[in-house]
Amino acid sequence: GSVTGDQIAAKAKQYLGVPYQWGGASPSGFDCSGFVQYVFKNCGITLTRVSRDQYAKNGTRVEKSQLQPGDLVFFGTNGNVSHVGIYVGNGQMIHSPSTGKSIMYTSIESDYYVKRYIGAKRVI
Repeated sequence: GSVTGDQIAAKAKQYLGVPYQWGGASPSGFDCSGFVQYVFKNCGITLTRVSRDQYAKNGTRVEKSQLQPGDLVFFGTNGNVSHVGIYVGNGQMIHSPSTGKSIMYTSIESDYYVKRYIGAKRVI
């Protein structure tokens, strides 16, 4: 596609501070997959809606060591995807974490996310 990972990361950054909202898919509030879907849609890329479908049905697998800005990173437990973020480089993702929090940057190397890392997909 014509869009770059850096452009996706820049688009995502515009929503820093937007509150988490379960089921949310607009700038008034996002859940994790709604945020990812919205950012990519605004860059001209259509993704499925929920994180497990985004992992199962979109893009191609990419190794953690090969991550590039704009890649989707997936997390969960027992192999079941329950969270998605957008990798922005330098071990960081931008995501909508959970109730009471807002769109923020988080290290994918933090203890919490290292333990729950499932995989990554490249859709651009």
